Amino acid sequence: MTTDGMELAVRLVGEVAVTHRDRVVHPRVVGGRRCDIVLGYLAVNRHREVTLEELADVLWPALRPQSWNSAVRGVLSRVRDALEMAGMPPDTVRSRAGNVRLTLPDGSVTDLEFARGCCDPSPDDTVTVQDARTALRLLDGPVLRDVEGGWADELRAEADALRVRAHEVNAEGSLRLAEYEAAISSAERLIAIDPLRESAYRTAIRGHMGLGERGRALQVAANCRQVLSHELGVAPSAATEELFLAVLRGDTPSGPPRSAGVIGRATELTAISDAVARASRGAGQVVIISGEAGSGKSTVAHAAMDQARAAGADVLFGRCSEEAVVPFEPLVEAIGDDLDAAGADVARERLRDTGAGIFHLIPKAAHRFPDVTPEPPLHDDRATITTAVLEWLTTSTRRGPTVLVIEDLHWASPATSAVIRYLIHASSRSRLCVIATVRDEFLDDTEVRSTLAGAERSTGLRRIRLAGLSVAEVGAIIEASGAALDPVTLVERTRGLPLFVESLIASHLSGSGESLPSSIAESVAQRERLLTGDAREVLQLCSVVGMVAPRIVLRTVTAALTDHAFAEALDDLVRQRLIIDSAEGTTVVLRHPLVQEAVYAEIAGTRRAELHSRVARALTDLGEVGVPEEYARLAHHLSRGRDADRARAVSYWWRAGTSAMTLGAYEDSVAFYRSAERRLIPRGDSADRCRLWVDLGRAQRKARDPGFRATLLGATDMARRLGDVDLQVTATLANDLQGILYVHLHSDSERIADLYDALDALEKVGRGNSGDAARLLSQLAIELIWVSDHTTRQTLLVRAIGAARAAGDRRALVTALSAVVVALRVPQCAAFRRQSYDELMELLAGSPDRRIDPLVAVWIARQQIEYGDLQAANRTAAVLTDAQVSRDPELTWLASYLRFAIDLAAGRLDRCDGRLADMLDIPSPPLESYTFGRLLGPVVALRTLRGDMSEVADARAALTERFDIVDTYRACLATALVDVGDADAAADLVAWYDRPRIEKIPVNNIWLATIATIGRVAAQVGNTEVCDVAYEILSAHPDENTISWASVYGTVHHHLGELSIALDEFDRAADHLDDARVAHRERGFDGWYAETLYLVALLEQRRDGRASEKSLDRARRAADEVGATAVRRRIDALTG
Repeated sequence: MTTDGMELAVRLVGEVAVTHRDRVVHPRVVGGRRCDIVLGYLAVNRHREVTLEELADVLWPALRPQSWNSAVRGVLSRVRDALEMAGMPPDTVRSRAGNVRLTLPDGSVTDLEFARGCCDPSPDDTVTVQDARTALRLLDGPVLRDVEGGWADELRAEADALRVRAHEVNAEGSLRLAEYEAAISSAERLIAIDPLRESAYRTAIRGHMGLGERGRALQVAANCRQVLSHELGVAPSAATEELFLAVLRGDTPSGPPRSAGVIGRATELTAISDAVARASRGAGQVVIISGEAGSGKSTVAHAAMDQARAAGADVLFGRCSEEAVVPFEPLVEAIGDDLDAAGADVARERLRDTGAGIFHLIPKAAHRFPDVTPEPPLHDDRATITTAVLEWLTTSTRRGPTVLVIEDLHWASPATSAVIRYLIHASSRSRLCVIATVRDEFLDDTEVRSTLAGAERSTGLRRIRLAGLSVAEVGAIIEASGAALDPVTLVERTRGLPLFVESLIASHLSGSGESLPSSIAESVAQRERLLTGDAREVLQLCSVVGMVAPRIVLRTVTAALTDHAFAEALDDLVRQRLIIDSAEGTTVVLRHPLVQEAVYAEIAGTRRAELHSRVARALTDLGEVGVPEEYARLAHHLSRGRDADRARAVSYWWRAGTSAMTLGAYEDSVAFYRSAERRLIPRGDSADRCRLWVDLGRAQRKARDPGFRATLLGATDMARRLGDVDLQVTATLANDLQGILYVHLHSDSERIADLYDALDALEKVGRGNSGDAARLLSQLAIELIWVSDHTTRQTLLVRAIGAARAAGDRRALVTALSAVVVALRVPQCAAFRRQSYDELMELLAGSPDRRIDPLVAVWIARQQIEYGDLQAANRTAAVLTDAQVSRDPELTWLASYLRFAIDLAAGRLDRCDGRLADMLDIPSPPLESYTFGRLLGPVVALRTLRGDMSEVADARAALTERFDIVDTYRACLATALVDVGDADAAADLVAWYDRPRIEKIPVNNIWLATIATIGRVAAQVGNTEVCDVAYEILSAHPDENTISWASVYGTVHHHLGELSIALDEFDRAADHLDDARVAHRERGFDGWYAETLYLVALLEQRRDGRASEKSLDRARRAADEVGATAVRRRIDALTG
């Protein structure tokens, strides 16, 4: 049970309640039904901050009241009252900057969380059953009665799953305790919930037989046969048939069957079997088996594999090794073995369905299918691997579910962990069940926690923790082994850890005559002392090679032994229970990582180095030196070998890093390059060290390691000192901006200086019109976005395009044209940007593979939104696959922003609320500290049309502090203050502007949106002086669209129309609004079309004294069609 230290604080089942120190308070009594809703929502989301907007959506999913902000705060006040009445600390609910968070006292949980802990089996069956029944009592009732919404439905689904789990645990435990009626009751409930659950029928049969009710047991068996035949057209499984025959014979199988290998783990295996069954119905599952080293995780996993195979699943197995020298190691092993086992015909069928991308991961297998050629991947693109792995595991050509078992997940490299997280996320609706083993001591490891958190967000996570075995269970193991040992003594000595129990039994049976060892390591040492010299040498070699040693490698290293002597040595190791010889005879597997650790630790240093060198020589003799996936393994052994061999490790570590980079295993690549760098001689400046730093910096950048900048700046400095222009250019180009950095208001003076230096160096050697020069010029223009005028950037990009054309370098030309789209987002360069965009699209369409770099796709889609080509933007955004964006949080955020921006532009405003919520998960910023600024553009653009701007107004203090940093913040805050009714404060902010201050605003990528926002709020507060200046500036660009990065803010004609109304230039306003209406309709900007129709009605009111009913009705219909509640509020105010 994992509820030790837990205290029930919030009840969500039955009547919602707060419980604390014997007090029970019902929030509904304190503040009504809404108090229940808010408390429940905050309780289940207490791991994060919740926005007031989010709470409003929960309270009023259809239509919010106009004063929703104050209404939400009122409900929060009642929630606080309820918590204080229960004696909770006064700061249990904290509000800050429009966000709310519930923090319960340490150890306090909801009833669902408590029930979840009660469903974890205990070594003591009595405790297990009591806990399960506690869970069932806690879950007896409806969850969040009368509360609607997807979040509440998810909680109800979780409660349903917990009830099932509690009944499973109660049924199996009651059966073992001979409480047959209780077992039957839970089994019948399980059958009622899922009539296809065979394990429940078997439990009911055993229960009836335990009560002597053979006739009823036969009836349950007949019902099982009938349901399976009718629903699925299949016969019962072998296990059910065997039990049915036992009942016919009159046997009395009163408990679940046990085998010596899995004694005490029946409940766990049943849970895994049910997870596989759920996966077979298209609900992807994740099972995490955790426990101490030696608790039997591998044994349970392998028993589960046998069960799954018997049930018709395809089972794949891969292990992570502590050294992690092979990129994506467990997947290489699992899929490589799967390809071998499938046979040529089945493999070809799968390849026809999935494509040959899997050969990028398993290149050795490609020679078996010479007619199948994989498409070349984009350079170092992890998405190619992740997509290929997912498609291979979930291909529709598989007849049943797929079970992927990953042993020792805690040793997975960061790159491997990232791919596993993607598989878990992407397979939630597939027939894939991922089973992973994790040692308890690593559960708090960063990578493991991240993987488990991702699994927890999926719908099918099951955590199984293996505790020690009971005295009775240890007694059963002793009996099966034939040993004469006292089970009580063994449990006291081993705490019931199965591996330790088996080690002591092995030591006892070895005939050593020594006393029982006090640890697994001592047990291994005792048995090692009994080995022959040949067997001891082979065992030491196994510990040096790793958990799994290819037999051919061992045989090559021990060539001095005869075949007979080698076979005798292996037999000796098997007898001493130290190794497992594989069934096919190709590998030798140590029984457990603890065995490897114990043996390796006892090898003397000189002897250990000698063995590593011998293994490296064997790998070389076997031809592994030219196999990319073996570079790191060879480097590992050379690094630990004799001094004469260690120098050779540098080149193999370097090659391993390059190979890993090609596969997209960026984090592994960083580790391999660092290993090479530490060993590279000489220590000072050299061309080799400079090249290695460039490779390392690129890998660090891909792995999102902030150290990439220092590495690449150092490489550039070294290249300058060496006087190597090519290396200087290579290092400078490697140190470029990536992802969201393009939209930061940031410049890097050191990188800018390096770009100028590299350009000067190329000019001096007569290469000013080369492709490299074009790339440097393009990058320089991007770096200068926030610190130069647009004419400077345009001049650089004209030069870049010319250099690329002169060099005939198509890729450099694509880079230069893409940079125009990034760096010249100002109306003064509109014609040049359009020309460059058209040429860029033509070049990409003519590309042989027609594939677009994900980051280029982001900028193209953003440009298409600005041009009002929303269908094209949708097609371009679709290029960004989940596999591509999942590895990069910044790219993920940009992709989310694009989806939001497309919906916003198209007027799908109801979707935008959810899209905006997705964007709240902002990646940790590498450069800035104020992340709300990144959301300000989309928030203001959306809330201009839908909802209100209270969240912007709530950020008043933070925005005010930054007025001198970002010119648009003052105007955005003033706009928000008008929206929430504080027009006087807004007018004060607008009064700060005058002509000199407005004209001093830099013409950068947010200049047009800034001027439009100033003009809009000036019109709203009636500041005609500012309106005059804004109109004069904007009138030079009437046909442009105003856009804040990708968030459309209406055509400039629209803003000119609003300014003209404020200036009483009514005829001019009518002309602008006509143009705006046409432009918004043509471009599909339906939300802004509604806003323009509102301005038409406003114009009539100002000019004629009242708006016509026709104009009002047309504006209302347009606003209602797109859910533009803010626009509708302004329309209604015209008649109020």
